[in-house]
Amino acid sequence: MYTTEVQLQPDKELAALLKQGSEPAFNAIYKRYSAKLYHAAYNLLRNKEVCEDLVQELFVDLWSKRNTLEIQEVRPYLYRSAVNRALMVLRAGKITLDLEAVEMLISEHATDDLVIDKDMRKSIELEIAALPEKCREVFILSRKEQLSHKEIASQLNISVKTVENHLTRALKSLRASLGDFLFLALILLSNIY
Repeated sequence: MYTTEVQLQPDKELAALLKQGSEPAFNAIYKRYSAKLYHAAYNLLRNKEVCEDLVQELFVDLWSKRNTLEIQEVRPYLYRSAVNRALMVLRAGKITLDLEAVEMLISEHATDDLVIDKDMRKSIELEIAALPEKCREVFILSRKEQLSHKEIASQLNISVKTVENHLTRALKSLRASLGDFLFLALILLSNIY
């Protein structure tokens, strides 16, 4: 297959060709996704050099593990890998998460660009349901209904400070129970439940 023909192949075909060691397939995947992955990582980390390294390392690993990887869908696999690598950078303390960047990422990427499968969604839903009643109510009003702290306080007849306390408690509890990856998915995809 010629390089131009390979570049036009759907992702599933590229994944199969990659597993066979096709450099043109690897190059096509790189051209198709490297810039998108860089932007997704940059929206979280806000560090050009770290994000460039992250994407390069992701593709180096993809090539070196091509024979053993079982990739069903290329885009979800790559995005999940990029988010996992960004979380490793955050865990290592090299960079801190910019909450404004997270909000921007929410608005810039559709849900299908930040893959979340049924099991992950179920885990998140169960943990939200397990929150204490007031925390859960405040969390849902904030994240799902997208009400301001002042609006939530007015609706529930509590102070704004109490709303903030409930949200802080809910987020700490969810982060502890979900782990970093699912917690980040929850933040990025706050409208999934």
